[in-house]
Formats: sequence, C-alpha cells, structure tokens
Amino acid sequence: MLLDKPIDPAIRELVPTQERYGGWIDRIGLWRAMAGCGILAAVVVVAGYSSPSLLAPYVPMSWERNFGDAILGDYGQYRCRNSEGQQALVALVERLDPGATAPGERQIDVAAVNLDMFNAAALPGNHIVVLKGAIQDDVKVDALAGIVAHEIAHVRRRHVTEAMIREMGIGALVGLFAPRVAGDAQQVLSLTYTREHEAEADADAIQMLERAGISPMPTAELFARFAKKDGEDGRFLSEFLKSHPLSAGRSRQFARAFRPGAKYRPALDAQQSSALMGVCSGI
Repeated sequence: MLLDKPIDPAIRELVPTQERYGGWIDRIGLWRAMAGCGILAAVVVVAGYSSPSLLAPYVPMSWERNFGDAILGDYGQYRCRNSEGQQALVALVERLDPGATAPGERQIDVAAVNLDMFNAAALPGNHIVVLKGAIQDDVKVDALAGIVAHEIAHVRRRHVTEAMIREMGIGALVGLFAPRVAGDAQQVLSLTYTREHEAEADADAIQMLERAGISPMPTAELFARFAKKDGEDGRFLSEFLKSHPLSAGRSRQFARAFRPGAKYRPALDAQQSSALMGVCSGI
C-alpha cells in the first residue's frame, strides 16, 4: 500500500513492521540474537556434560543394585561356578578392599564369566565381572589385582552410574527404576569413562595395591604389553581396548608407584592362585 503522506503515529503503532529475519530476532537485533543462541547452546552443552555427575549420587542404591542384578542375569549361563575359584576371586577383592564383600549397602559382588575376552568391568549396584580371558596363566595374579582394583574404584566412586546416564541418557534412569526393562548387558559392559574418571580409578587402584602390600609393577608390565597392541585386535584384547584407554603413560604411572626395597607380598597364595585360574573349570 502506497501513501502520499506520512502515517499518523497512532496508526503506525497498529501496522505490523517489516520482518527481515523473524519477529523476535528483528525485535532484539541479529547480533543479540546470535549471542543469546550461543550462550544457550553453551549452557545446554555444560548441563549435558555435568548433569550425570550431579544426578548419580542421588540414584538410590536399591535401584542400581536391582538393575545390576538384571544385567548380571544376562550372563547367567556363562557365569563360572567353581566354588574354590569363586572364593579365591572374593579373597582378591577382600585383599584390595577389606570388608568389601561383607553384607550391606556397600557390599561388592564379584563374578567370573566364561567368555574368552580380556575384560573386567564394574556394573551398576556394586557388581564387578571378570571375564575368563583376563584369568589366564599368562596374566599374573598380581597384575589382575591391579585390574580388579581399578574396577573397585569405579564402583566406589559410582562412575558406572555417571557413565550410564551420560551414554544412555534417560533410558538409563528408567532402567535403574524398572530393571525389567534393562538394556543389553553388552552395552553396559562396554561403557567408557571420562579421562578424569579413569585417572581417579588408576590413582585409587595404586593406593589399594599400596595398602595391601602388592607390587604395582606387574600391572605396569601388563599395561606396557597392552600398549604395544593398542588399536590391534589382539587375542583377548579387543573388548578391553573398547572400554579402557590403554597407554604407555598408564604403565609408567603404576611403575612410578613401585618402591624398591619394599616388602611386597603376592596378592594370593599359591593355592588360591591355582584355584582362581580354574574358576571357570567344571561348568
């Protein structure tokens, strides 16, 4: 509509203004709108990253334990049931974290699983599984102690709950509340942790080995051996490499904790070690 004279101000207030980018952008200006969107995006990213660590401590342990029981049930037919071997595995956990397997809210349940892959993992609800591939004659029991201590640290710090929420989103919380709809056990087994979590778990594991009087050098040697195969599909390493970042740096960290002249003792005695190696026999 063309007018040959200026519009009365009272009428102009009633006439829609020309839109260039959209109503709200035109009202505040393009650059302000871009800045606002940038700030909003940053807030969403920060909230998405930090919310798991904020939510995890408030998840009831009863929910988490039920969910862990449901996941462990997926491995029922593969669970190793040699009683002497199981007792040796429990003894290893007790050596690293005295009282850990005693009944109570903080009780850790550890199980060996008859799968030929090198892996060990913390599951929700204070569960730890060690796959048969990690319990081999070519892996020293003292080295396995370092691996198990690392998983105990993940359990104690509830890293597994944080990782579930971060990687699986709201579905993880639903699963914790209603374990009958629990996800695939393999998905939980392959959870990855942040670098901060892995560093915390390594530091805690070294402290556990120190308190127990177990040398950290076998774990350092194991990591050094794996570091050479990092990225390769080794005999037992593929699943472990997916969920645990391995590097020569981690090997050096455990090696630095070694104290020359210290009176280290084996993680298990000869009889217990032999029983542990046979934990998956006779099933």
